[in-house]
This record gives sequence, structure tokens and C-alpha cells, in this order.
Amino acid sequence: MNGIRYITIVVGIFLCLPISAQRQELGNVRNRSARQESSAAGTDRSSRKTVSSAHRVQYHRNFMKQSGDSLVIDMEIDMSKMNLPANHAQILTPVIGSETEEIELPKVMIQGAEKHRVFMRELELDDKAYEEFESNLPYAIVKPKGKLRYRMATPFEAWMTDAFLDVEEDLCGCGDQTKIARSRVFDGLTKEVVADPVYHVRPQLAYIQPEVEVIKNRTEISNAYLDFPRGKNEIYPDFGNNPSELAKIDKMIRTIATNKDITVQGVYMAGYASPESSLKFNTELSRARAEAMMQYFMNNSAIPPSLFETRTGGEDWDGLRRLLEDYPLSHKNEIFRLMNTVSDLDAREKAISQIGDGRPYKIIYEELYPKLRRVVCEVNYTVKDFSLEEAQENLTLAPQLLSLNEMYIVANTYDVGSSEFLKVFEVAREEFPDDPVANLNGAAAALAKNNLREAERYLKLADPSTPEYANNMGVFLMLKGNYPEADTYLKRAEKEGMQIASQNLRELKKKLANINNRREAGVDAERDDETPSQRRRVR
Repeated sequence: MNGIRYITIVVGIFLCLPISAQRQELGNVRNRSARQESSAAGTDRSSRKTVSSAHRVQYHRNFMKQSGDSLVIDMEIDMSKMNLPANHAQILTPVIGSETEEIELPKVMIQGAEKHRVFMRELELDDKAYEEFESNLPYAIVKPKGKLRYRMATPFEAWMTDAFLDVEEDLCGCGDQTKIARSRVFDGLTKEVVADPVYHVRPQLAYIQPEVEVIKNRTEISNAYLDFPRGKNEIYPDFGNNPSELAKIDKMIRTIATNKDITVQGVYMAGYASPESSLKFNTELSRARAEAMMQYFMNNSAIPPSLFETRTGGEDWDGLRRLLEDYPLSHKNEIFRLMNTVSDLDAREKAISQIGDGRPYKIIYEELYPKLRRVVCEVNYTVKDFSLEEAQENLTLAPQLLSLNEMYIVANTYDVGSSEFLKVFEVAREEFPDDPVANLNGAAAALAKNNLREAERYLKLADPSTPEYANNMGVFLMLKGNYPEADTYLKRAEKEGMQIASQNLRELKKKLANINNRREAGVDAERDDETPSQRRRVR
């Protein structure tokens, strides 16, 4: 075993040597001859028949170029498609050659698990084999999987100006000349390419002008969690938490009622109760508390009494379901099952109270039920149409009063792409979070600021059938680095008449050309100024 350890150390040290030391070590394995002495050998090499094998490796060229006084070879040996049996081996020998000269570089030994065990055992027991191995160290001994980066340097000489690089493949690892193939990896020195700076695309984004909102209907809703004395439905303004809860509703109603641009269409008070007690009792309780709330504001606001109306919400099981979804509680799945299957609300509430010896219900009663006992105030109103000046003013003061079309008109008073222009579309998406046009335009604004996360979220809520969507999705994918899919979307947008999609396709072409230029110049594909998804190689 000492011999095996020593061999491993020798190979490890060789592979860790700097290039200059590798060049010195390479002198031990150089095999050069004059043209007249090697002509026959060269002819013999080139005349070898290519051997077909399912176990062949593949080569990925990085570069072969002169660097100072050295010739540097950089390639990847891809063994991912090999299916080498455990008792087989292959030996790869890179050869630098020209019409007059050849040099063999350190070989790569690919060994199956059993073959490697036998090989190491032979070195341990056979001193002659070990000495031969030590005098001609390989570049690496590897398993037949994955990729190996082969990087080697040798002193540059004049004849190497026209050099090529072949790899001799001993497909059986046995030296049988009939089973040796030869693959050309580099036809000549890699052409020097000056790396261009990273190209940052300048995308053109599409915005949709929303349709005119004929009647600007708006709704504002607020919850009041009122405290009532036991057995009472009358509202006491100074009782418990009522002052702050009533002030909240009063502010909403007063703001709407006093706005000259607004016409109130209706005020609705809906009462809700928690499920304890009987359904009949809770339904009457919720109705009575809604009426008490309505009477209070009928007497304390400028809105005509005829516009007030009550609604009976009854037991708020939907509200309880929403609260339970985010609340850590044992037996929650069983509670949801009862809520889904037991239609009799009194029987449902009783069954839930008995789960887990009543412990979950006690928590629900104390922590969640109070949040269900409320009166919801809903005010419906219409808003007049605004002039440009009025719309600009309300965009800051009361953006909820504007239509999407009015916001679009305001945005286009600014330079396209300016911070003011983009801000309008951000506000529009906030005010109309479910509107497909607001999300399409919001995505465009996010893309203009290179905020890919927000853009992706908004695009999911936009209408995918529009050409504007295809253009903006193409831009998103291009900025993300998914160039093939970007090309597909942009071509679709171009076909559907989007002229800016043609400009974006030209930007995509420039980006791809830039990436290829930098790769050919030997610049690492990993770039600090781009996201990981943008670092994908474009083939």
C-alpha cells in the first residue's frame, strides 16, 4: 500500500504544479524527430483507420494559442456519454503536430473501477512497471464520467505557428494498433479575438392604452369591531374600543361625502357574528348590530338617509376559514373537514367544540372569534371624469379616483422611460392589482428598471394573448438570459405587428454576437455584472 500512496502523491503533485513547472516536467515525455525521420511515422499515424466505438469521448475546444513564450492548450474531455465497463480502460494521448514535428503531451488514463484496482495492484507489485509509470507520469487518471479540463503549456517554437492538435485514443488501453483512433481537436492556433465589453441590451417596451371607463364606479370598505354591553345592541360611542372604531368609519364616510368630485350611490352596513350560540340568535344579533351602526351614521353624517341600507351577514364562517389558514393550531385538518362536510351550522359548531377534548376550540373562541364580531361599512360611489390638470393633481392626492385611462394620459405627459413616466404605471398597478392592462403596463415599468422579479409577477396577471405581452415577455426572457425563448416571443410579437419587437430582435442579435465574441476571446462566461441565468452559454 505504500507504493500506491506514493503514486497518488506523485500524480497529485504533478497536477497541482504551475504551468511553468508542467512545461519542465513535459520535457521528460517529449518525443520529437526531424521531418525526414518522422515522415514515415507521420504517414503511419494519419493512415490509421478510425475505430468505431460506443465508448468514445467528446472534445470541447477552448483554445490553443501562443501566450508569451509558451503554447497553451485548453480543452475539455467530456466522458458523460461513455459506457466503459468496469474492467476496461482507454488512454488518450494529445499530440501537437505539424508537417515537420510532433510532440506527445501527458496522457489521460480513463479506467473502470476493476481495471483501476488491477492497475494499481500491478504498480505495487511490479517495480519495472512502477518505474516506467514514474518516468512518464500521466496528466490524470480518472473514472469514465463527467468532464476533465485539460490545460497544458509547452515552450513555443517557430514550427508551432502552423501546429494542430490531435488526440490518439487507445480504445482498449492495451496498445493494440488496430484499436487506436485519432481525433483532430484543433486544426490550428486559435485566432486571437479582442474581447468586446459586455453589451447591455436597450429594450423597447410596450404599453397598452386602457379603454375609457364610461362610469367610474368605486367602492370603499372598512371593518368596525364594536364593543356592546351584554344583552345590548345600542352603540355607545365611549364604550370599550368604540371611539377609535367609530372614528375610522366616520373618517371614511366624511372624506367621501365632502369630496365635490364624488357622488355617493349607497352606504351598506353588514353585521357579522362569531358562530358560538345558535344560528338563529347570531343571525338576529348581526342584523341588529348592523341596524344600530346604520342609525348612528344616519344621524351623524351628511349623506341622505335614503342611501343607507343594512345587510345581514350572519355567522362569519368564511372569515373563520381565512383566519385558520394562517393560524398554527392542532387538529386543523379535522376542523376544515367538518367545515366542508357538515352543512347544519349549529351541528358544525358543536362538533368542532368537541375536537381534541375541546382544547382547539378554546383557542378559537378566545383568539379568533372576536375578530369575526364586526360590522362592515361599504360605500359605493361614482367619480366624475377629470381634466388633465385635475388628473395630475389627484394622482398624488387620491389616485383611487382616477381611471386607468386617465393615468395613462398623465404618464404620457412625461418622457417615455423617465422616472415620472414609470411611477404612474406603478401607481396604476397598485390601484388596479387584478386588471390585466394595469399588470402589463406595470411589468413594462418594472422591466425598464431591470426589476425582473416584479416584472415576472405582473406578467403572470397580464393577458398573454396580446402582442404587447409577447413583446414584453420576450424582453423579460432576454434580460433573464433565456435567449431561445426570448427569440420565440419576440418573433410572435413581430408577426402580430409590433414594430418595436423588430428592434428588440436586433438587440437580441447584438447580445448573442457579443457573448460569442467574448467567449472566443477567452473571457470566462461567468460575469459579475449579470445574473446567473444570464451566464448560460449560447451555442
